[in-house]
Amino acid sequence: MTLIEKLKTEVERYQNKGFLKAAMAVCALTALSEGKVSLSGRYRIDAIIETMERLRIYDPHKAVAILDEFLADLRSDRDRAAIVLDRKIGRYAGDYKSARTLLRIAYLVITADGAIPPGRMQSFNEISLSLGVEPAEIWRKLANPTAE
Repeated sequence: MTLIEKLKTEVERYQNKGFLKAAMAVCALTALSEGKVSLSGRYRIDAIIETMERLRIYDPHKAVAILDEFLADLRSDRDRAAIVLDRKIGRYAGDYKSARTLLRIAYLVITADGAIPPGRMQSFNEISLSLGVEPAEIWRKLANPTAE
Protein backbone atom coordinates (compact mmCIF):
# COMPACT_ATOMS: atom_id res chain seq x y z
CA MET A 1 0.00 0.00 0.00
CA THR A 2 1.45 3.37 -1.01
CA LEU A 3 1.68 6.30 1.36
CA ILE A 4 -1.10 8.17 -0.42
CA GLU A 5 -3.34 5.06 -0.15
CA LYS A 6 -2.61 4.84 3.58
CA LEU A 7 -3.41 8.53 3.89
CA LYS A 8 -6.80 7.99 2.22
CA THR A 9 -7.82 5.38 4.77
CA GLU A 10 -6.53 7.37 7.73
CA VAL A 11 -8.09 10.71 6.85
CA GLU A 12 -11.55 9.12 7.00
CA ARG A 13 -11.18 8.96 10.80
CA TYR A 14 -10.79 12.69 11.25
CA GLN A 15 -13.96 14.44 10.26
CA ASN A 16 -13.56 17.63 12.25
CA LYS A 17 -12.51 21.17 11.45
CA GLY A 18 -9.62 21.10 13.95
CA PHE A 19 -7.93 18.27 12.11
CA LEU A 20 -8.54 19.94 8.74
CA LYS A 21 -6.86 23.11 10.06
CA ALA A 22 -3.94 21.10 11.41
CA ALA A 23 -3.56 19.32 8.05
CA MET A 24 -3.65 22.63 6.15
CA ALA A 25 -1.16 24.11 8.66
CA VAL A 26 1.19 21.21 7.91
CA CYS A 27 0.76 21.81 4.18
CA ALA A 28 1.39 25.55 4.51
CA LEU A 29 4.46 25.21 6.73
CA THR A 30 6.07 22.53 4.59
CA ALA A 31 5.18 24.00 1.21
CA LEU A 32 6.40 27.51 2.09
CA SER A 33 9.45 26.42 4.08
CA GLU A 34 11.79 27.47 1.26
CA GLY A 35 10.11 30.84 0.77
CA LYS A 36 7.84 29.87 -2.11
CA VAL A 37 5.43 27.10 -2.95
CA SER A 38 6.73 24.93 -5.77
CA LEU A 39 4.37 23.83 -8.52
CA SER A 40 4.86 20.16 -7.64
CA GLY A 41 4.28 20.98 -3.95
CA ARG A 42 1.00 22.68 -4.80
CA TYR A 43 -0.05 19.73 -6.97
CA ARG A 44 0.68 17.39 -4.09
CA ILE A 45 -1.39 19.53 -1.71
CA ASP A 46 -4.22 19.61 -4.25
CA ALA A 47 -4.05 15.79 -4.45
CA ILE A 48 -4.34 15.60 -0.65
CA ILE A 49 -7.34 17.94 -0.69
CA GLU A 50 -8.87 15.97 -3.57
CA THR A 51 -8.49 12.77 -1.53
CA MET A 52 -10.41 14.41 1.29
CA GLU A 53 -13.07 15.56 -1.18
CA ARG A 54 -13.54 12.09 -2.71
CA LEU A 55 -14.01 10.65 0.75
CA ARG A 56 -16.65 13.35 1.38
CA ILE A 57 -14.84 14.34 4.55
CA TYR A 58 -14.20 18.02 3.97
CA ASP A 59 -15.48 20.64 1.58
CA PRO A 60 -12.49 21.22 -0.71
CA HIS A 61 -13.33 24.91 -1.01
CA LYS A 62 -13.02 25.31 2.76
CA ALA A 63 -9.73 23.41 2.75
CA VAL A 64 -8.32 25.62 -0.01
CA ALA A 65 -9.56 28.79 1.73
CA ILE A 66 -7.92 27.70 5.00
CA LEU A 67 -4.69 26.82 3.20
CA ASP A 68 -4.61 30.11 1.29
CA GLU A 69 -5.22 32.03 4.53
CA PHE A 70 -2.37 30.20 6.26
CA LEU A 71 -0.02 30.81 3.32
CA ALA A 72 -0.90 34.53 3.29
CA ASP A 73 -0.30 34.75 7.04
CA LEU A 74 3.10 33.08 6.66
CA ARG A 75 4.06 35.44 3.87
CA SER A 76 3.06 38.56 5.81
CA ASP A 77 4.48 37.65 9.26
CA ARG A 78 6.20 34.29 9.20
CA ASP A 79 7.26 34.20 12.85
CA ARG A 80 3.85 35.01 14.29
CA ALA A 81 1.96 32.82 11.84
CA ALA A 82 4.30 29.87 12.40
CA ILE A 83 3.56 30.00 16.14
CA VAL A 84 -0.20 29.97 15.50
CA LEU A 85 0.05 27.11 12.99
CA ASP A 86 2.36 25.16 15.29
CA ARG A 87 -0.32 25.34 17.99
CA LYS A 88 -2.94 23.96 15.61
CA ILE A 89 -0.64 21.05 14.83
CA GLY A 90 0.48 20.58 18.43
CA ARG A 91 -3.10 19.83 19.51
CA TYR A 92 -2.53 16.35 18.11
CA ALA A 93 0.63 15.63 20.11
CA GLY A 94 0.17 12.48 22.11
CA ASP A 95 -2.35 11.05 19.63
CA TYR A 96 -0.04 8.78 17.65
CA LYS A 97 -2.46 7.99 14.82
CA SER A 98 -3.34 11.63 14.22
CA ALA A 99 0.31 12.63 14.45
CA ARG A 100 1.29 9.91 11.99
CA THR A 101 -1.35 11.07 9.52
CA LEU A 102 -0.20 14.70 9.79
CA LEU A 103 3.41 13.62 9.31
CA ARG A 104 2.45 11.58 6.26
CA ILE A 105 0.91 14.72 4.81
CA ALA A 106 4.11 16.65 5.59
CA TYR A 107 6.24 13.93 4.02
CA LEU A 108 4.16 13.89 0.83
CA VAL A 109 4.44 17.67 0.43
CA ILE A 110 8.16 17.76 1.26
CA THR A 111 9.06 15.00 -1.18
CA ALA A 112 6.88 16.29 -4.04
CA ASP A 113 9.89 17.79 -5.87
CA GLY A 114 12.13 14.78 -5.36
CA ALA A 115 15.09 16.66 -3.88
CA ILE A 116 14.57 17.76 -0.28
CA PRO A 117 16.01 21.19 0.51
CA PRO A 118 17.27 21.83 4.06
CA GLY A 119 14.43 24.24 4.86
CA ARG A 120 11.82 21.60 4.15
CA MET A 121 13.65 19.04 6.26
CA GLN A 122 13.84 21.55 9.09
CA SER A 123 10.11 22.19 8.76
CA PHE A 124 9.44 18.43 8.94
CA ASN A 125 11.62 18.13 12.04
CA GLU A 126 9.80 21.02 13.74
CA ILE A 127 6.39 19.55 12.95
CA SER A 128 7.53 16.16 14.26
CA LEU A 129 8.72 17.69 17.51
CA SER A 130 5.46 19.64 17.86
CA LEU A 131 3.66 16.31 17.62
CA GLY A 132 5.98 14.67 20.15
CA VAL A 133 7.51 12.34 17.58
CA GLU A 134 11.23 11.74 17.05
CA PRO A 135 11.89 13.16 13.54
CA ALA A 136 14.57 10.69 12.40
CA GLU A 137 12.52 7.68 13.47
CA ILE A 138 9.33 8.75 11.71
CA TRP A 139 11.27 9.85 8.61
CA ARG A 140 12.75 6.34 8.30
CA LYS A 141 9.28 4.82 8.57
CA LEU A 142 7.82 7.20 5.99
CA ALA A 143 10.72 6.74 3.57
CA ASN A 144 10.36 2.96 3.86
CA PRO A 145 6.59 2.35 4.19
CA THR A 146 6.95 -1.42 3.94
CA ALA A 147 8.76 -1.36 7.30
CA GLU A 148 5.57 -0.25 9.10
